[in-house]
Amino acid sequence: MHQHYRLKENNSLKLWERWVIANTIAQSIGWFVAAHLSQTIDKFDIENLYPILLLIGTLEGLLLGFAQYLVLRRYIQKANYWILFTTVGVLVSWFMGLTVSAVIGLFYAANLHQKITTLINEIALLGAAIGTVIGCAQWLILKAVSKQAIWWVFTNALAFSLGLVIAFIGAGIDFSPGLNIHTSLIAVATGGVMGIAISSITGIVLVWLLKPCLRHRY
Repeated sequence: MHQHYRLKENNSLKLWERWVIANTIAQSIGWFVAAHLSQTIDKFDIENLYPILLLIGTLEGLLLGFAQYLVLRRYIQKANYWILFTTVGVLVSWFMGLTVSAVIGLFYAANLHQKITTLINEIALLGAAIGTVIGCAQWLILKAVSKQAIWWVFTNALAFSLGLVIAFIGAGIDFSPGLNIHTSLIAVATGGVMGIAISSITGIVLVWLLKPCLRHRY
């Protein structure tokens, strides 16, 4: 009995650790790529704006979806659909008013002259909305695994709310025009901390939702 309990406990911890590591790496790479691609955006050239935003959103969704898939394929049937649903969720969240330009704007938002609390509240609400959209997309897969999968949507809303605030703080450290080693490191570090924060929260609920699948996994 005690051995069985320890087995499930170890499997739960391993799942949580893999989830955090995968998401942290994906967010770090995603922010690095987004920071570089955002430099190619000419704010006066609208025709070239949306293709670049579409590219950034697609890459971010694919990176995040693939990283999470590498973890979930052990526990979920047809986990390959996770990549598609996550990518679609990211794109929808960015192009229905929650656009990627708002995220890119975090690089400059810290320099705006307005009440910091108001700005943070707005960013937190934006993060909650983004998390809700992505969570809903992934819920379509998780609902076949757990009847409590709806909690995944609420958890993502909370996690991305915190994550986007962290991104704002990172953006305010130092993002001078143009990219160099220093700003690239900041982008990677910001993405990494953001990934840790989001996945630490969502990982707890993921372990809870997949608890029935953990008994014979290692």
